[in-house]
Amino acid sequence: MRALNLRSLWTGLVLLAAALGARPVHASLYWYAGVQGSTPSVCFVGDALTSRPARVQQVVDYIRDFERVANIRFNVLGTCPAPTVLANGNHWHGGDIRVVIPGTSSAFSGRVPGNGCPMFLDAAGNYTGENNHGGSWSNSPADLATHRGCRHNLKLGDDADALGVPWKDHTLHEFGHALGLRHEHERNDVHFSLCSASGYGGGANSGFITPYDRYSVMHYEFLGCGIHGNYGHAGPSSWDALALHIMYPEPVRVAEFVGRTVIRTTEALNLTSAWGARGANLSFAASAFSWKLSAVTYSTSSGLVTWLGAGTYPLQFSHSDFLGRTYAYSGTVKVLTPADFTKQVVAPVATRLPLL
Repeated sequence: MRALNLRSLWTGLVLLAAALGARPVHASLYWYAGVQGSTPSVCFVGDALTSRPARVQQVVDYIRDFERVANIRFNVLGTCPAPTVLANGNHWHGGDIRVVIPGTSSAFSGRVPGNGCPMFLDAAGNYTGENNHGGSWSNSPADLATHRGCRHNLKLGDDADALGVPWKDHTLHEFGHALGLRHEHERNDVHFSLCSASGYGGGANSGFITPYDRYSVMHYEFLGCGIHGNYGHAGPSSWDALALHIMYPEPVRVAEFVGRTVIRTTEALNLTSAWGARGANLSFAASAFSWKLSAVTYSTSSGLVTWLGAGTYPLQFSHSDFLGRTYAYSGTVKVLTPADFTKQVVAPVATRLPLL
């Protein structure tokens, strides 16, 4: 009953957003709503730090899972700063991700506080009542500027397991939205042959960073299909991690590949994009591949397979991602005769192996 109620609440929010012309609150499924900076600030509204310090710390501990898989470093501010009052009387709230949790001095449901906050208002500026519930939600990165007048932009409930421990994956689910990810179960390539539950599958037909992922924290719970989704404690799946790694790269964006760059003349040079090797949907996630050896282009696909004579070849590998950012790698490929390979690679390695 719990999961059904939450899904019904989310459905109401999605219908409201569509009616108002807003983005529906939908991982590895891109939301088409941008990304945060690599150090998004996080704060908690009201007296959360004093009235519920353990829950605040738990949320902070949970979201560190995202820091371990991508170049994201949450700047935890503590209590959200007081708003700046603009010349027109509207509020401007600092903090990129402003979290409200239940049981604090800040109202958990109802109209979102803040002068100039447009959330859950109709065309005439009247509150619609659509936030009069305990369900959780989050804004997208693209909503940051337009919702600066809102006291909070992420609402996180206390949904918990049988022991009363709030679900880690529910927290990660809402923060995943704040980072730019959409609901995984809304894809049109879900496994209908394995699950036919109501609400499973949707109209999303693009933005696929990886194949469909039933283990994603961005998935809803469908227990009849063995899918725990956002009601679990597993943390990001391997494809969640890959999607966030792609969405939030290191400041120096290196084109990553797998394969050996020291080979024999009797074998082919075989290199391929590491994103593809990890399961990324490269038809969406990456483009403009270029592999050059000695300044000559050998491949414009995600991989390079070629035969080379003995010698040392400068290697340049580059590509772009779906947000138009470029990645590059420069190194060398060394091709040795079998005899030289044995002398320069096999023998030195053998001398370093421990004696049994």
